[in-house]
Amino acid sequence: MKNTLFLSAKTIAISKRTMVMLFCCGVLGVTLSTSSCKSYKVDKEFSEGIIEYTIIYDEGQPFKHDPKLRPDKMVVKFKDNNTINKIEGLSGGFMFSMVQNYKENQVYTLIKILGKKIFLSESINDGRYPYAYTEMPSISIQKTDEKIVFMGLNCAKAIATFNDSLGHSFEILYTNELAINNPNKNTPFEEIEGIMLKFSAVLMKQNMQIVARSIKSRNIPDDEFILPKGYEQIDEDTLEDIFELMQ
Repeated sequence: MKNTLFLSAKTIAISKRTMVMLFCCGVLGVTLSTSSCKSYKVDKEFSEGIIEYTIIYDEGQPFKHDPKLRPDKMVVKFKDNNTINKIEGLSGGFMFSMVQNYKENQVYTLIKILGKKIFLSESINDGRYPYAYTEMPSISIQKTDEKIVFMGLNCAKAIATFNDSLGHSFEILYTNELAINNPNKNTPFEEIEGIMLKFSAVLMKQNMQIVARSIKSRNIPDDEFILPKGYEQIDEDTLEDIFELMQ
């Protein structure tokens, strides 16, 4: 294996499909009760900022690893249609990010684990989804006419279903009131025309909710969307080996 990495499968409680689903939306969605939205108001039409999410797991679910090792936080930053989606786990010892830089025409998959920093670089316009999506089941999406005010934003509703043996379905609420063009481009959710603000999934046999706790207009430095220093480049075969260890 090129660039061999010695990682413990017991230490890493995050599977490839978990990472895929946490990033498949470009700007990921959330599951949030409408009662949470009554006092929430967002400035509309800003083109750069931060969306913070909390990852919540249903209680009482069996899990072969220490539940504390599961990722519990995600942060999305966006500017000029560029995005970086980041999740962390292992009390900060693990970080997974996907950076989409349209000026450079690149998608960077970044992994930092136990002090090791690695990345995979791919072209945005090479006619395929980024490598992190390769094992994700295809999705059927049915849009509805239902409109919902969600987190102070006007949203449309869709129902998505994984085209696999489980056929798990979930709701998507999405809005076009934040100024990001084609936020789901280059993902399996391309036909959703807006930023997704509601999403739920069953991952690693875990019922999971991704809940947005804040949406803020912020000035984001341009260097957030470029390849950081100190990362070692790997190829897809090496990344596949790493994902295998993580399952």
